[in-house]
Amino acid sequence: MAMDQEIKAEARRQYFKYFRVWLIATAILLVAAIVATAVKYISRPAGRGNTSAPAERVYDFADVLTDEEEKELRAYIAECEEKAKIDIVIVTTNEPFGLVESEKFNVMMNYADDFWDERMYGYNRAYGDGALLLDNWYKDEQGSQMGTWLSTSGKMESIVGAYEEDQILDAMYAYIEQDAYKAYRAAVKQLAYWGAADERENPGLPLGAIVFLPLVIAAVYIVVHLRQAPAKDTTAATAYVAGGKPIMKEKTDTFLRKSVTKRRIETSSGGGGGGGSHSGGGSGGHHTSSGGHSHGGGGRSR
Repeated sequence: MAMDQEIKAEARRQYFKYFRVWLIATAILLVAAIVATAVKYISRPAGRGNTSAPAERVYDFADVLTDEEEKELRAYIAECEEKAKIDIVIVTTNEPFGLVESEKFNVMMNYADDFWDERMYGYNRAYGDGALLLDNWYKDEQGSQMGTWLSTSGKMESIVGAYEEDQILDAMYAYIEQDAYKAYRAAVKQLAYWGAADERENPGLPLGAIVFLPLVIAAVYIVVHLRQAPAKDTTAATAYVAGGKPIMKEKTDTFLRKSVTKRRIETSSGGGGGGGSHSGGGSGGHHTSSGGHSHGGGGRSR
């Protein structure tokens, strides 16, 4: 009995000795995965961090929405804000912002930025993550006053560039002339989609997968290697060579000729590519508002 126990103990020692490197690596991987995921979940905002901003999200000064549509739009915005972790504000106006397009977009940009700052919007903090959509319905004789400005803040300033801005405004402009409510709802949907971009890019593994995946890999590795009993070499390379020494036949390389091929590589004389532009619109880039807060954004006429 004592002999059997000693044999089993020795077998366990040999087992762990054989697999110790793999087991240590698996343990390190498991701990690192758990720590990284824990940090991600802890750092992820559990809910709204800003209590300074008003609850209102729809300011229909142009009166293009019915009361019922405003109510439904507020409910949809609340749903999207919870998913994307951003504030979304819709403001409609019916005002002349400028006679020339450059002036119009400059005034609209300042109006939107100040509207956001004065009410201290931002999901995570005042002046934080979110976007405000300002839509102007004023129509002069030339029809040049109608247009939209998108003001971004916090993480949305980094996420929404020219491409994302076009996606948001394209979705809105597909319906704006026929159905204002549907247009703003489409814009809100796009804002929420881009607002959740960081969650899609770094979703993190489920805790179950983090705990069990390394263990499954380790188990597979152990089973495979247990079936492959290490074999000992029974013969040397020179076991059956006369005199115990191999005979190496002499080999030589003979140089015959050298051939050189020349080819001219064409290079472009043009410079690097530049940034895109918006037809009939403007871009505020990254700028500081009159209140001293950072914003991004862009606009478009219709």
